[in-house]
Amino acid sequence: MSNPATVIAAGGVVWREYRGARQVLLVHRPRYDDWSLPKGKLTANEHVLLAAQREIEEETGERAILGPPLGVQRYAIRKNGSTAEKLVHYWSAVPVRESSFQPNDEVDEIAWLPVDKARIRLSYPRDVDIVDALEGAVPVVASLVLVRHADAVKRKDWDGKDTLRPLSRVGEGVAERLADVLGALGVDRVISSDAERCVSTVAPYAGGIERHIHLWPEISERGYDADPDGLRGLAERAWKPGKVTVVCSHRPVLPALSRELGLKVGKFATGSFVVAHRLADGRLVHERFGAL
Repeated sequence: MSNPATVIAAGGVVWREYRGARQVLLVHRPRYDDWSLPKGKLTANEHVLLAAQREIEEETGERAILGPPLGVQRYAIRKNGSTAEKLVHYWSAVPVRESSFQPNDEVDEIAWLPVDKARIRLSYPRDVDIVDALEGAVPVVASLVLVRHADAVKRKDWDGKDTLRPLSRVGEGVAERLADVLGALGVDRVISSDAERCVSTVAPYAGGIERHIHLWPEISERGYDADPDGLRGLAERAWKPGKVTVVCSHRPVLPALSRELGLKVGKFATGSFVVAHRLADGRLVHERFGAL
């Protein structure tokens, strides 16, 4: 008999500063009589970032914005009469509205505790390790999401100007799904190449939060070809303190743009993105996600 498929789950360390001390939010599960961090399995085709945000809200009543990654737990579970591996991805999470928690069969109690008391209350050492990782991941000075535009109509199938070439139907679907992910990250500033395929990639999100899209022609293919040095100095403009900024550009531009922004250069499929956080100690943490 083949081994059961790996179970993927996601959650977060929800935290706040309260009376000069950092507190984290724990959940009590009556089924196991344990104290743990909010987490849960992904639903079908659900992005891991959205799963983390959803599970936090479902278990604690807190709507939270996700920050830097805190690590991945790996452990064995029983599944369908056999043993499977479970991977749980965790992020720092900051609540953005008052909790609407109601006790239920899955979680009957939540508790905000100072970090030292939370470490004692937690039932599993692996959860303590995740809470300990929070200390090195906050505070965040600025965050940035660098994305390649979603799938566009092929050049050979488009008779107009390349800058006006639109997204394909597949690309339009990706743009809609990207909007939910950008919401989970708390994006509040939107920058795009002036090409239609880039603007349309971030337009569903910008429209949803009623934010203006800042057009930067220098990060378009045409602008970069005309003046590669036009990217110089963009990092200072992109990394805006206190903001979570999304920047949408093109495959030929992204390597140079990544270097300018201080990020590692890598391949970008259409609709793929990097989430990066600049920490107060000067470090930069980032993670790469494939196409939606």
